[in-house]
Amino acid sequence: MKELSEEVVKYVRENELRAQVLEFKDTVESVYKASKLTNEPSERVVKTMLVKTKNDEYLSLIIRGDRRIDNSKLNTYLGCEAKLATADEILKVLKVPPGAVSPLSRSVLKLRRIVDPKILEEEYVICGGGSLNTLVKIVTEDLVKSLNNPEIVDVFK
Repeated sequence: MKELSEEVVKYVRENELRAQVLEFKDTVESVYKASKLTNEPSERVVKTMLVKTKNDEYLSLIIRGDRRIDNSKLNTYLGCEAKLATADEILKVLKVPPGAVSPLSRSVLKLRRIVDPKILEEEYVICGGGSLNTLVKIVTEDLVKSLNNPEIVDVFK
């Protein structure tokens, strides 16, 4: 797992993002744990989720920690049915276990990306760091810019 967080560190450095990698002895695989260990509210934590469409297309959803996917809105927006990827699919497609996904990893950046507009309300956010014990504190503007023209659509609740 160490090389995966190093990929994120390298990406942050190369793109001169206003970000800080945070390492923990404990794992940070949930919004609750990330919020608790960083002393940040769940509104400031961002989760990156992998979704698979009925057409076998994978896409990533970057969501504010206190919100959930609205399946009806998402399916309408996509024009087809979509569901959360399984743990095995996450490992296969993103090369990390659930809870270690980073929006700054190459595997996520290759996918279609949908961003929760609510994260834009925060000056900075905490997102996955590419391993089970790293997070990235990043200026929200830099995160969105690094996602390279994501779709900013409210398909969440």
